Amino acid sequence: MTELSEATLKLLEDSAVRKGLAELRVGIEKEALRVGRDGFMSLRDHPASLGKTLTHKFITTDFSEAQVEFITPALHSVTESLEFLKELQAFTARNIEAGEYLWNASMPPEIASDKTIRIAEYGSSNAAQIKTTYRKGLAHRYGRRMQTISGIHYNFSISDGLWQTFHDQCTSGECLQDFRSAGYLGLIRNLQRHGWLVLYLFGASPAIDRSYLASPPPPLSMLGDDTYFGEYATSLRMSDLGYTSVVQSELDIHYNSLSDYIEGLHGALATSVREYEQIGVAEKGDYKQINTHQLQLENELYGSARPKRNTEDGERPIAALCRRGVEYIELRSLDINPLNPIGICEQQAYFLNAFLTHMTLAPSPCISSGEQQALNDQQRIIAWQGRLPHLILPAYGDGGMELREAGHQVFADMRVTAAIMDEVYGCTGHTDAVNAQAAKLDNPDLTPSAQILKAVKQKGTYSGFIAELSENQSAYLKAMPLPCERVKFQEAMVSQSRAAFEQVEAWAGNRSFGHFLDSQNKNEVLPPECLGD
Repeated sequence: MTELSEATLKLLEDSAVRKGLAELRVGIEKEALRVGRDGFMSLRDHPASLGKTLTHKFITTDFSEAQVEFITPALHSVTESLEFLKELQAFTARNIEAGEYLWNASMPPEIASDKTIRIAEYGSSNAAQIKTTYRKGLAHRYGRRMQTISGIHYNFSISDGLWQTFHDQCTSGECLQDFRSAGYLGLIRNLQRHGWLVLYLFGASPAIDRSYLASPPPPLSMLGDDTYFGEYATSLRMSDLGYTSVVQSELDIHYNSLSDYIEGLHGALATSVREYEQIGVAEKGDYKQINTHQLQLENELYGSARPKRNTEDGERPIAALCRRGVEYIELRSLDINPLNPIGICEQQAYFLNAFLTHMTLAPSPCISSGEQQALNDQQRIIAWQGRLPHLILPAYGDGGMELREAGHQVFADMRVTAAIMDEVYGCTGHTDAVNAQAAKLDNPDLTPSAQILKAVKQKGTYSGFIAELSENQSAYLKAMPLPCERVKFQEAMVSQSRAAFEQVEAWAGNRSFGHFLDSQNKNEVLPPECLGD
């Protein structure tokens, strides 16, 4: 249950609170593979006409040189965020090589071999080389194929003014920074409890090309000669086939407080692992990974949500969190929806804003180790078999509950928050979105995973279906008219990235990468002021 307390409901009547609800900020990150007409990932360089990936604010690459990453700024309007994302993809569609298109799905196309997955390159500077070395480490640790999985990250924050208003009503004695951080950690705990809904409602990866796996695990069936699928799967991306590993499953990182989270993250960044020691850091001058620790860098921590803080020049993410607290949360469990040309629609964004706001306002007790295991089991079952009729969610303590009933309970509570947000924004978008998602609980055929699996079966092949859809969508984006001033803006971003790149390359000097990496690994992950006594 996520029912709001009477005190919270009364607080939501305050005009200052309602004004603050109108100042939510959302940033969206989306990945898309460049694919050739042959159906395989491109081995070409990132297009020069898109600028330099090391220094471009909005268009860069993720793991692979072919894996374009689009990043919108944090904006107040759902419509503006999605329009910016669409513009980035339209500009890219116009500037990729002839014969290539953007693969609009989370699971990759056919993969000939690991050698055909080219790791992203960023230049010759030390800053560039450490990014590539980090990706080499990911390849050695988890395999290149897993890293080609793409997704959407939804960056969500509440205005400082709203946190101030909440803090003024609080008698805990915490400073505003600690209060805000605790609030965001509470949101993440509620996402751990109820995030299975995100997989059920928006999971869009029920099938995968055969080339991704040596052999299918038991939950998957064979379709034709080249497709594996889960009859009731929602998100293979978020299953054991996706971002999981034995080492990460053993990490002692919790979200019951910021200090607990930082302590666990710090331990993972400082603890060497025998498995990674056997890989080694370098061989004959060829660097394989940044270090042999459980996590090379903070970004290697996989999970459905993370607390984040923008960093200053030269500052580690963990140090920024320690010094200035949590600034926003990053929801990472969203699949790309191939049925939408940009991978996400307005109704989904309205729902996510209402969902995340409600999860921020609702009570969020600490999570014990036993409950955490049950929550992990929930996500695993929903990813593999979320649309199974009468599915019972595993629960910690007093038995499970049928998925449909559990979802409707959450939605019944959410409608209060959605209605208040609609009053604030002068629309019905949040309530309409909640009602539309509630319908999926009663009719699983309305979910993206069910619709996509039906289309894959009709086509007879996963890669064939996504390829045809993606080619058409790339053509649509390429032909989409862009206002002259927006084209000039994107071209200016390209020029700025080139100028900044040249500065980085020139500043690098003669310091060897080996010495640079040694100094990075020797530096304390946390500054002295964050380490305590």
